Amino acid sequence: MSDKSVSAEVTRRLLAAAFLWAPALVVIISWWVWRDRLPTELASHWSGPGTADGAMAAGALFSLYLATTGTSAVAGVAIALWSGISVAARRGGFFLLGMFGGMGAASWLLAAGLTMQAGDPYEVVLGPWFILSLVSAGYGLIPFFIAPKPQLEATDVQSRIEFAPGETGAWSQTITGNIFVWATIILIVLGAAIYALLVIDGRFSDQLLGMILMSAAILLVASFIRLRVTADWRGLRVVSAVLRIPLKRIRLNNIDVLETAQLRPAEWGGWGYRIMPGRSALILKKGPGLIVTTTNQKQFAITLDDPETPAALLATLRDDGPSARLAAQEGQP
Repeated sequence: MSDKSVSAEVTRRLLAAAFLWAPALVVIISWWVWRDRLPTELASHWSGPGTADGAMAAGALFSLYLATTGTSAVAGVAIALWSGISVAARRGGFFLLGMFGGMGAASWLLAAGLTMQAGDPYEVVLGPWFILSLVSAGYGLIPFFIAPKPQLEATDVQSRIEFAPGETGAWSQTITGNIFVWATIILIVLGAAIYALLVIDGRFSDQLLGMILMSAAILLVASFIRLRVTADWRGLRVVSAVLRIPLKRIRLNNIDVLETAQLRPAEWGGWGYRIMPGRSALILKKGPGLIVTTTNQKQFAITLDDPETPAALLATLRDDGPSARLAAQEGQP
Protein backbone atom coordinates (compact mmCIF):
# COMPACT_ATOMS: atom_id res chain seq x y z
CA MET A 1 0.00 0.00 0.00
CA SER A 2 1.39 3.43 -0.96
CA ASP A 3 2.14 6.16 1.58
CA LYS A 4 -0.75 8.19 0.14
CA SER A 5 -3.18 5.32 0.62
CA VAL A 6 -1.97 4.74 4.18
CA SER A 7 -2.39 8.43 4.97
CA ALA A 8 -5.92 8.47 3.54
CA GLU A 9 -6.84 5.37 5.55
CA VAL A 10 -5.56 6.85 8.81
CA THR A 11 -7.41 10.11 8.09
CA ARG A 12 -10.69 8.27 7.59
CA ARG A 13 -10.16 6.26 10.77
CA LEU A 14 -9.56 9.42 12.80
CA LEU A 15 -12.52 11.18 11.18
CA ALA A 16 -14.77 8.24 12.09
CA ALA A 17 -13.47 8.40 15.66
CA ALA A 18 -14.09 12.16 15.74
CA PHE A 19 -17.78 11.62 15.00
CA LEU A 20 -17.99 9.44 18.11
CA TRP A 21 -17.30 12.55 20.21
CA ALA A 22 -20.44 14.31 18.94
CA PRO A 23 -22.88 12.50 21.34
CA ALA A 24 -20.67 13.36 24.34
CA LEU A 25 -20.53 17.01 23.24
CA VAL A 26 -24.32 17.06 22.86
CA VAL A 27 -24.69 15.85 26.46
CA ILE A 28 -22.17 18.38 27.80
CA ILE A 29 -23.48 21.39 25.84
CA SER A 30 -27.15 20.67 26.59
CA TRP A 31 -26.37 20.29 30.31
CA TRP A 32 -24.50 23.60 30.28
CA VAL A 33 -27.40 25.38 28.57
CA TRP A 34 -30.06 23.78 30.82
CA ARG A 35 -28.14 23.61 34.10
CA ASP A 36 -30.16 26.39 35.76
CA ARG A 37 -33.50 24.99 34.61
CA LEU A 38 -33.06 21.31 35.32
CA PRO A 39 -35.32 19.87 38.06
CA THR A 40 -33.71 18.06 40.97
CA GLU A 41 -34.89 14.72 39.58
CA LEU A 42 -35.29 13.63 35.97
CA ALA A 43 -37.38 10.86 34.47
CA SER A 44 -34.99 7.99 33.82
CA HIS A 45 -37.02 4.95 32.81
CA TRP A 46 -40.10 4.06 30.79
CA SER A 47 -41.61 0.62 30.34
CA GLY A 48 -43.37 1.81 27.19
CA PRO A 49 -44.57 4.98 25.49
CA GLY A 50 -46.60 5.90 28.57
CA THR A 51 -45.69 7.64 31.82
CA ALA A 52 -42.20 7.34 33.33
CA ASP A 53 -41.88 4.71 36.04
CA GLY A 54 -38.45 5.69 37.32
CA ALA A 55 -36.51 8.83 38.24
CA MET A 56 -32.93 9.73 39.10
CA ALA A 57 -31.10 12.76 40.45
CA ALA A 58 -30.24 15.14 37.64
CA GLY A 59 -26.52 15.12 38.45
CA ALA A 60 -26.37 11.33 38.62
CA LEU A 61 -28.25 10.91 35.34
CA PHE A 62 -25.99 13.46 33.63
CA SER A 63 -22.92 11.60 34.90
CA LEU A 64 -24.34 8.29 33.68
CA TYR A 65 -24.93 9.46 30.11
CA LEU A 66 -21.70 11.44 30.01
CA ALA A 67 -19.87 8.26 31.03
CA THR A 68 -21.73 6.28 28.36
CA THR A 69 -21.04 8.70 25.52
CA GLY A 70 -17.57 9.60 26.76
CA THR A 71 -16.50 5.96 27.01
CA SER A 72 -17.69 5.35 23.44
CA ALA A 73 -15.70 8.36 22.26
CA VAL A 74 -12.47 7.36 24.01
CA ALA A 75 -12.83 3.74 22.86
CA GLY A 76 -13.32 4.99 19.30
CA VAL A 77 -9.98 6.79 19.37
CA ALA A 78 -8.35 3.67 20.78
CA ILE A 79 -9.56 1.37 18.00
CA ALA A 80 -8.77 4.03 15.38
CA LEU A 81 -5.13 4.07 16.51
CA TRP A 82 -4.84 0.33 17.22
CA SER A 83 -3.02 -1.26 14.30
CA GLY A 84 -3.53 -4.82 15.53
CA ILE A 85 -7.25 -4.91 14.72
CA SER A 86 -8.67 -5.95 11.36
CA VAL A 87 -10.42 -3.44 9.12
CA ALA A 88 -13.74 -5.30 9.38
CA ALA A 89 -13.52 -5.53 13.17
CA ARG A 90 -12.66 -1.83 13.40
CA ARG A 91 -15.71 -0.87 11.33
CA GLY A 92 -17.90 -3.10 13.48
CA GLY A 93 -16.47 -1.48 16.59
CA PHE A 94 -17.19 1.99 15.24
CA PHE A 95 -20.78 0.98 14.56
CA LEU A 96 -21.37 -0.43 18.05
CA LEU A 97 -19.71 2.53 19.77
CA GLY A 98 -21.69 4.98 17.64
CA MET A 99 -24.88 3.11 18.45
CA PHE A 100 -24.25 3.31 22.21
CA GLY A 101 -23.19 6.93 21.97
CA GLY A 102 -26.20 7.96 19.91
CA MET A 103 -28.63 6.19 22.20
CA GLY A 104 -26.95 7.69 25.27
CA ALA A 105 -27.23 11.24 23.94
CA ALA A 106 -30.85 10.72 22.84
CA SER A 107 -31.81 9.24 26.22
CA TRP A 108 -30.30 12.22 28.04
CA LEU A 109 -32.07 14.74 25.80
CA LEU A 110 -35.41 12.99 26.28
CA ALA A 111 -35.02 12.65 30.05
CA ALA A 112 -33.95 16.26 30.58
CA GLY A 113 -36.10 17.92 27.94
CA LEU A 114 -39.37 16.14 28.71
CA THR A 115 -38.94 16.53 32.49
CA MET A 116 -38.40 20.28 32.13
CA GLN A 117 -41.65 20.46 30.17
CA ALA A 118 -43.68 18.32 32.57
CA GLY A 119 -42.18 19.59 35.81
CA ASP A 120 -42.72 16.31 37.67
CA PRO A 121 -40.56 13.37 36.44
CA TYR A 122 -43.38 10.91 37.15
CA GLU A 123 -45.75 12.85 34.90
CA VAL A 124 -43.46 12.66 31.87
CA VAL A 125 -45.13 10.83 28.97
CA LEU A 126 -42.71 9.43 26.42
CA GLY A 127 -45.32 9.06 23.68
CA PRO A 128 -44.02 9.11 20.10
CA TRP A 129 -40.62 10.30 21.33
CA PHE A 130 -39.69 6.64 21.84
CA ILE A 131 -39.06 6.59 18.06
CA LEU A 132 -36.10 8.90 18.68
CA SER A 133 -34.58 6.29 20.97
CA LEU A 134 -34.80 3.71 18.21
CA VAL A 135 -33.56 5.97 15.44
CA SER A 136 -30.62 7.19 17.54
CA ALA A 137 -29.08 3.71 17.36
CA GLY A 138 -28.54 4.38 13.67
CA TYR A 139 -25.93 7.01 14.55
CA GLY A 140 -23.41 4.18 14.49
CA LEU A 141 -23.80 4.03 10.71
CA ILE A 142 -22.02 7.39 10.33
CA PRO A 143 -18.59 6.32 11.67
CA PHE A 144 -19.16 2.88 10.13
CA PHE A 145 -19.41 4.26 6.59
CA ILE A 146 -16.65 6.84 7.13
CA ALA A 147 -14.15 4.19 8.25
CA PRO A 148 -12.10 2.51 5.50
CA LYS A 149 -13.67 -0.54 3.93
CA PRO A 150 -11.84 -3.87 4.03
CA GLN A 151 -10.05 -4.73 0.82
CA LEU A 152 -11.35 -8.02 -0.51
CA GLU A 153 -8.62 -10.54 -1.19
CA ALA A 154 -9.57 -13.15 -3.74
CA THR A 155 -7.67 -15.31 -6.21
CA ASP A 156 -9.47 -16.45 -9.34
CA VAL A 157 -9.68 -20.18 -10.00
CA GLN A 158 -7.20 -21.45 -12.53
CA SER A 159 -9.13 -24.40 -13.93
CA ARG A 160 -11.33 -23.99 -17.00
CA ILE A 161 -13.66 -26.26 -18.96
CA GLU A 162 -12.97 -26.97 -22.63
CA PHE A 163 -16.00 -26.62 -24.90
CA ALA A 164 -16.28 -27.61 -28.52
CA PRO A 165 -17.12 -24.75 -30.92
CA GLY A 166 -20.71 -23.65 -30.35
CA GLU A 167 -21.05 -25.57 -27.07
CA THR A 168 -21.81 -24.21 -23.65
CA GLY A 169 -22.43 -25.82 -20.28
CA ALA A 170 -24.64 -25.87 -17.22
CA TRP A 171 -24.33 -27.28 -13.71
CA SER A 172 -26.83 -27.71 -10.91
CA GLN A 173 -26.96 -29.33 -7.51
CA THR A 174 -29.65 -29.71 -4.87
CA ILE A 175 -28.40 -29.33 -1.33
CA THR A 176 -30.10 -29.92 2.01
CA GLY A 177 -29.67 -27.60 4.95
CA ASN A 178 -30.03 -29.73 8.06
CA ILE A 179 -29.75 -26.66 10.24
CA PHE A 180 -32.95 -25.32 8.66
CA VAL A 181 -34.66 -28.68 9.16
CA TRP A 182 -34.05 -28.46 12.90
CA ALA A 183 -34.90 -24.76 12.99
CA THR A 184 -38.24 -25.47 11.30
CA ILE A 185 -39.05 -28.28 13.74
CA ILE A 186 -38.17 -26.05 16.71
CA LEU A 187 -40.41 -23.25 15.41
CA ILE A 188 -43.31 -25.67 14.85
CA VAL A 189 -42.99 -27.07 18.36
CA LEU A 190 -42.61 -23.59 19.82
CA GLY A 191 -45.64 -22.31 17.91
CA ALA A 192 -47.74 -25.27 19.02
CA ALA A 193 -46.71 -24.78 22.65
CA ILE A 194 -47.55 -21.08 22.57
CA TYR A 195 -50.81 -21.08 20.65
CA ALA A 196 -52.41 -24.52 21.16
CA LEU A 197 -53.74 -23.77 24.63
CA LEU A 198 -54.93 -20.34 23.55
CA VAL A 199 -56.92 -21.86 20.69
CA ILE A 200 -58.40 -24.47 23.03
CA ASP A 201 -59.43 -21.71 25.43
CA GLY A 202 -61.29 -19.99 22.62
CA ARG A 203 -58.89 -17.07 22.29
CA PHE A 204 -58.13 -17.80 18.63
CA SER A 205 -59.12 -14.37 17.33
CA ASP A 206 -57.00 -12.57 19.92
CA GLN A 207 -53.87 -14.38 18.76
CA LEU A 208 -54.58 -14.45 15.02
CA LEU A 209 -51.85 -11.94 14.13
CA GLY A 210 -49.26 -13.78 16.20
CA MET A 211 -50.20 -17.10 14.58
CA ILE A 212 -49.91 -15.57 11.12
CA LEU A 213 -46.46 -14.18 11.92
CA MET A 214 -45.33 -17.49 13.38
CA SER A 215 -46.59 -19.36 10.30
CA ALA A 216 -44.77 -16.92 8.03
CA ALA A 217 -41.56 -17.44 10.01
CA ILE A 218 -41.92 -21.22 9.70
CA LEU A 219 -42.45 -20.98 5.94
CA LEU A 220 -39.48 -18.64 5.56
CA VAL A 221 -37.13 -20.95 7.46
CA ALA A 222 -38.53 -24.06 5.72
CA SER A 223 -37.80 -22.51 2.31
CA PHE A 224 -34.08 -22.99 3.01
CA ILE A 225 -34.34 -26.72 3.74
CA ARG A 226 -33.79 -27.72 0.10
CA LEU A 227 -31.87 -25.41 -2.23
CA ARG A 228 -31.25 -25.71 -5.94
CA VAL A 229 -27.92 -24.15 -6.96
CA THR A 230 -27.43 -23.55 -10.70
CA ALA A 231 -24.48 -22.25 -12.72
CA ASP A 232 -24.85 -21.50 -16.44
CA TRP A 233 -24.58 -18.65 -18.97
CA ARG A 234 -27.00 -16.62 -16.84
CA GLY A 235 -24.68 -16.76 -13.84
CA LEU A 236 -25.13 -18.25 -10.37
CA ARG A 237 -28.62 -18.81 -8.99
CA VAL A 238 -29.87 -20.20 -5.70
CA VAL A 239 -33.56 -21.14 -5.60
CA SER A 240 -35.65 -22.66 -2.83
CA ALA A 241 -36.63 -26.15 -3.95
CA VAL A 242 -39.47 -26.05 -1.41
CA LEU A 243 -41.26 -22.82 -2.35
CA ARG A 244 -39.65 -22.28 -5.79
CA ILE A 245 -38.62 -18.74 -4.91
CA PRO A 246 -35.26 -17.23 -5.89
CA LEU A 247 -32.95 -16.54 -2.94
CA LYS A 248 -29.82 -15.29 -4.69
CA ARG A 249 -28.83 -14.42 -8.24
CA ILE A 250 -25.51 -13.14 -9.56
CA ARG A 251 -25.46 -12.43 -13.28
CA LEU A 252 -22.51 -13.72 -15.26
CA ASN A 253 -21.37 -10.25 -16.33
CA ASN A 254 -21.32 -9.18 -12.66
CA ILE A 255 -18.87 -11.91 -11.63
CA ASP A 256 -15.33 -10.67 -11.09
CA VAL A 257 -13.52 -13.42 -9.17
CA LEU A 258 -14.43 -17.04 -8.43
CA GLU A 259 -12.67 -19.11 -5.82
CA THR A 260 -13.12 -22.24 -3.77
CA ALA A 261 -12.27 -22.45 -0.10
CA GLN A 262 -12.98 -24.20 3.17
CA LEU A 263 -15.83 -22.17 4.66
CA ARG A 264 -16.02 -21.76 8.41
CA PRO A 265 -19.22 -20.39 9.99
CA ALA A 266 -17.26 -18.15 12.36
CA GLU A 267 -15.70 -16.33 9.39
CA TRP A 268 -19.07 -15.65 7.74
CA GLY A 269 -21.23 -14.59 10.66
CA GLY A 270 -22.47 -18.02 11.75
CA TRP A 271 -24.74 -20.73 10.38
CA GLY A 272 -27.59 -20.18 7.93
CA TYR A 273 -28.22 -17.26 5.61
CA ARG A 274 -25.95 -14.48 6.81
CA ILE A 275 -26.02 -10.88 5.54
CA MET A 276 -23.17 -8.57 6.48
CA PRO A 277 -21.88 -5.28 5.06
CA GLY A 278 -20.43 -6.16 1.65
CA ARG A 279 -20.80 -9.90 2.22
CA SER A 280 -23.50 -12.53 2.34
CA ALA A 281 -23.38 -16.28 2.69
CA LEU A 282 -25.40 -19.47 2.89
CA ILE A 283 -23.46 -21.57 5.38
CA LEU A 284 -25.11 -24.96 5.79
CA LYS A 285 -22.09 -26.79 7.15
CA LYS A 286 -18.38 -26.43 7.75
CA GLY A 287 -16.49 -27.48 4.65
CA PRO A 288 -15.84 -26.72 0.98
CA GLY A 289 -17.69 -23.89 -0.69
CA LEU A 290 -17.80 -21.40 -3.53
CA ILE A 291 -16.99 -17.70 -3.05
CA VAL A 292 -18.04 -15.22 -5.72
CA THR A 293 -16.67 -11.67 -5.72
CA THR A 294 -18.75 -9.34 -7.87
CA THR A 295 -17.61 -6.39 -9.99
CA ASN A 296 -18.91 -3.98 -7.32
CA GLN A 297 -16.68 -5.65 -4.70
CA LYS A 298 -19.28 -7.68 -2.82
CA GLN A 299 -18.90 -11.31 -1.88
CA PHE A 300 -21.29 -14.22 -1.71
CA ALA A 301 -20.34 -17.63 -0.35
CA ILE A 302 -22.22 -20.93 -0.30
CA THR A 303 -21.23 -24.35 0.96
CA LEU A 304 -21.15 -27.01 -1.78
CA ASP A 305 -19.83 -30.56 -1.96
CA ASP A 306 -18.11 -29.89 -5.31
CA PRO A 307 -17.45 -26.15 -5.64
CA GLU A 308 -14.61 -26.67 -8.14
CA THR A 309 -16.97 -27.62 -11.00
CA PRO A 310 -19.31 -24.60 -10.88
CA ALA A 311 -16.32 -22.31 -10.26
CA ALA A 312 -14.51 -23.59 -13.37
CA LEU A 313 -17.71 -23.48 -15.44
CA LEU A 314 -18.61 -19.93 -14.45
CA ALA A 315 -15.02 -18.78 -14.98
CA THR A 316 -15.02 -20.29 -18.48
CA LEU A 317 -18.37 -18.75 -19.40
CA ARG A 318 -17.33 -15.39 -17.95
CA ASP A 319 -14.09 -15.38 -19.93
CA ASP A 320 -15.92 -16.32 -23.14
CA GLY A 321 -18.24 -13.36 -22.62
CA PRO A 322 -21.05 -12.77 -25.16
CA SER A 323 -20.10 -15.85 -27.18
CA ALA A 324 -21.23 -18.14 -24.34
CA ARG A 325 -24.61 -16.43 -24.17
CA LEU A 326 -25.04 -16.63 -27.95
CA ALA A 327 -24.15 -20.32 -28.02
CA ALA A 328 -26.59 -21.06 -25.19
CA GLN A 329 -29.41 -19.17 -26.91
CA GLU A 330 -28.78 -20.89 -30.24
CA GLY A 331 -28.92 -24.26 -28.51
CA GLN A 332 -32.37 -23.58 -27.04
CA PRO A 333 -35.36 -25.04 -28.94
